Amino acid sequence: MATQTGAHLAPNQMTPEQDVAFRKQRRRRSLALAAALALFALTFYVLTIVKMGPALFDRAL
Repeated sequence: MATQTGAHLAPNQMTPEQDVAFRKQRRRRSLALAAALALFALTFYVLTIVKMGPALFDRAL
């Protein structure tokens, strides 16, 4: 197929334009996943502090 059209394909059978689009999509997905994970961790951190309540700051060090 690729030899009939004359397009140069990468070893993964994608054209350079498809490869660039695939990498952009993968990067966007990775950043979204990282943001979701950070938000999840931040939520647990804040909920833990809130659950401890104001007594947390009244204790003797």
